[in-house]
Amino acid sequence: MKEPNKVVSLAEKGGVGQELPARRLAPLASAVVALRDKARNLLLEQAKQLFAKVDDSLFSMAERAHGQEEQDGLFQALRLLRVERRNIAERFANNINEAFQVRSPEGEGEQVFASDNLSLVHNDDLEQLVAADTMVANAKRSYAEPIAELCLRLDTLYSVKIYEKNNPLGPDAICDAFVEAVRPLDIHIRARLTLLKKFEQVVMLQLKDFYELCNQLLVERGVLPSLREQRRVARQRTAQRPAAGGPAGAPGTSAGSGQLQAGVAASGMGAGAAAGGNFNPGLLPATAGLAPMPSGDLLTHLGELQSSAQYEGSGDIQLLNVGDLLQQRLIQANQAASLAKVDSDIIKLVEMLFSFILEDRNLAEPIKSQLGRLQLPLLKVAIADKSFFSKGGHPARKLLNELADATTGWQAGDSYESDPLFREVCQVVERVLNEFDRDVNIFSLLLESFRQFIQRERKRAEMLERRVVDEADGRAKTQAARARVAAVMDALVAERELPQVVEGWLNKVWHNVLFLTCVKEGTECEAWSRDVRTARDLVWSVQAPMPDSRQQLLGLLPALQERLREGVEAVSLNPFEARALFAGLKEVYRERFALAQEISAQRERQAREQAERELREEATAEQVAPVAEAIAMPEAEVPEEAALPQMEELEQVVAEAGMAPAEPEREGLAALPENDPHWQMTFRLAQGSWFELKRSDEEQFRCRLAAVIRDIDQFIFVNRNGAKVAEFARLELAYALRSAQLMPLDDGMLFERALQSVIGNVRKKRSEGN
Repeated sequence: MKEPNKVVSLAEKGGVGQELPARRLAPLASAVVALRDKARNLLLEQAKQLFAKVDDSLFSMAERAHGQEEQDGLFQALRLLRVERRNIAERFANNINEAFQVRSPEGEGEQVFASDNLSLVHNDDLEQLVAADTMVANAKRSYAEPIAELCLRLDTLYSVKIYEKNNPLGPDAICDAFVEAVRPLDIHIRARLTLLKKFEQVVMLQLKDFYELCNQLLVERGVLPSLREQRRVARQRTAQRPAAGGPAGAPGTSAGSGQLQAGVAASGMGAGAAAGGNFNPGLLPATAGLAPMPSGDLLTHLGELQSSAQYEGSGDIQLLNVGDLLQQRLIQANQAASLAKVDSDIIKLVEMLFSFILEDRNLAEPIKSQLGRLQLPLLKVAIADKSFFSKGGHPARKLLNELADATTGWQAGDSYESDPLFREVCQVVERVLNEFDRDVNIFSLLLESFRQFIQRERKRAEMLERRVVDEADGRAKTQAARARVAAVMDALVAERELPQVVEGWLNKVWHNVLFLTCVKEGTECEAWSRDVRTARDLVWSVQAPMPDSRQQLLGLLPALQERLREGVEAVSLNPFEARALFAGLKEVYRERFALAQEISAQRERQAREQAERELREEATAEQVAPVAEAIAMPEAEVPEEAALPQMEELEQVVAEAGMAPAEPEREGLAALPENDPHWQMTFRLAQGSWFELKRSDEEQFRCRLAAVIRDIDQFIFVNRNGAKVAEFARLELAYALRSAQLMPLDDGMLFERALQSVIGNVRKKRSEGN
């Protein structure tokens, strides 16, 4: 059963309030209850409006779908959403209610760089995660001021600290409530992303009035009514005296004064707070109450790290710990900052991708070291473009894949630093490090330049490889042609006594004619069928029963003679021998026609004698039988025509000769059963695939499957320069695969293999954790 596409929650596990059934619900203040009911009704009304928009979008998308499967999936999603919209609305409302059962999040500070925080279980989930995180980040940026005020007011009404992350009406909570409401739906990924997009447009981008109403409701109930004025004064004082402390607290409880300080930090004034000493310099967890670092600032820090990173030659290189590097940089600059969750997820994901790359056995160590230097540039690309992981045609991904693909068969020799391919890879990496800032066009330019270089390199290798393959193919065609011609001749000549001149025609002329046709054009062409038919007609012409076949033979001989003359010219037979063969064949036909005439005369004479006897006396049955038997004897003398193989039979023996294995006795290997996995693998190997060949512990190298010579089941392997390094018959190849003497290398694109491996590992960890 296909696993449904599930929306990825922003919550670490289980979404909003999943553990609440196991807890006793805490009583809420009357002001909180009023706020909850009002907010739930407002959000529910907005959420109901999106279904009509989703309905129209999905119908339009289904009509423009590229394939039947995609269209069916979109129509199915359309029908399911119509049926489930009431249940979705109910779950959404319940999730909003549960969000008000606020708990103090324990241990969130340690989750910033935890691998589980990636929330990835599938490639599609990555797109959903980015879509959800993006809409939340946009809402936080657009409505930072009213959200901060709402946090401060709610903090006076709860016994636990309320801040941005656990605000029951924060963008995280609202988005999570909807994500959890649609989680059970098994719908097409495009439909799910459309649903999220419409939720962002209809709900998340329309929260300004919503937050104003929520704050106004609490003001009317006497919760920090002068907060906005106090925050305005606080900003003015901070601007005038940046080193001074915050403004005085609001009238009321001392908790209000403390929360006002936190509100200043949470409302976009983190840099001033850090400068005032409220935060220690360095990279802080998201729970510290400091607004996340904008992506532009993060890219600036990464750019500085990229230009200042030191790589010692082309030898061993370690995976960069970007978190530690950012921590050191912020401390040196006496700054404090935190990362948005989506940015921290991307940093960790890129680290895991490059960890895979540096461990990939497809690439030689010097090449992996060079590719490892691209970690920071590709991280900057991913931070700037959140669709980087889901956009297969991104130029940065294509460049990395091209570099890896071109160097798969490369091996580090004694002086590999001077190898043209290695030097070109080094130059590409250096240009990325020195020239890439924010403009991704540099990757497209370098990709085009590198491809031109590779095309020139491959042309030289292809010339040598073509000679190797042509030589092997020529030997195979020669060997196969001899076997097929011998099969035809055996079928026509076996257990037949042919005139000596006919054997001369077959051995001196037609054997060579068939061989040349088979080598040049194969056995599927019209010329081959014509030449085989000519050989069969020649044998039939000297064995056909006479005189019954006399008229058929008279009709055949002119065309047969012409085809024989063409065959003589094709093999350039000596004219003297040709005249002798034609003369000998003419004499054979003269004798056969003479025999036919004699048999016909004898039959006529016997018929007359029989008629005369019938006129003289009444013949008895005993008298007639011997005569009839004597008359019938000449017709039964030569029954060879029925035994001569038909064209279909000759085609079958040719096919069987083509399937015969190449010298199995020389291989000295026992045949493998048809279901043996390594035997079956030999039929699935793709031309161009790379392998690691181990001749001994000291001799190991990489080679590519250049050609499969079908005629003799032979596999030709070459190195990166096109020189032949090994050849195997099919059985030998199966045994080499079984003993790991020959090991296939992964043939997928490097970035995609790395991404799939990372997602698989995260998925495994999550399943083990559950």
